[in-house]
Amino acid sequence: MEFAHVEQWIQTFSYPAVFLLLVSAGFGAPVSEELVMIAGGLVVGKSGGSLWGMIATAWVGVLAGDSLLWRIGHRLGPRAVSARGIRKLLTPRRVAWAQRHFAKHGAKTIFIARFTSGLRSVTFLSAGTTGLPYRKFIVADATAALILVPIVVWLGWKFGAAVLHDVHMAFRWVLGGVAVCLVGGAVVAAIRRRRRVRAAPLGPQDVRPGSSAQKVHDPF
Repeated sequence: MEFAHVEQWIQTFSYPAVFLLLVSAGFGAPVSEELVMIAGGLVVGKSGGSLWGMIATAWVGVLAGDSLLWRIGHRLGPRAVSARGIRKLLTPRRVAWAQRHFAKHGAKTIFIARFTSGLRSVTFLSAGTTGLPYRKFIVADATAALILVPIVVWLGWKFGAAVLHDVHMAFRWVLGGVAVCLVGGAVVAAIRRRRRVRAAPLGPQDVRPGSSAQKVHDPF
């Protein structure tokens, strides 16, 4: 679906159009989530509508579509790889990939997938198929969407259709920034953990034979 058509839909039906288009995009409709969010930002910028209202609508629409994908995968389970309309997307190889990443990284896989358009549907379906708990799924997805959605809607509100030419580059910068924050957070957590271990008092089981801790003479 072309940007002009998406913009016309949103101008006509306002916030409900954004919600429905984003849910449809999650199911493989011929429109990208980014296109819808940029168009939504552009429309409220032109009409004087609420930017925060558009951001909230887009955020809820994104989570609704993602949650439905998880629910379908959870309901079908292993049968999803042979279900009509899904088997081309959810191949055994992709399911195996998802299982490996969920086993190694858990819900972090969901967080990263939200920033990568080519992996979203496969990852979210696989999350339900492989049994990732919905609570972990939605927390990771909602957190990532809380970063991505306001940025994309704001870009449409601020720059309009012109941002479409550089939107993919912008996402690379956003994803890179998120990756840097994650790595930085992991390093800080590791340093703090190490300091706590060093500062913790030694217990009897931690004292080695012959150590200075054992060489205490009774003064009496």
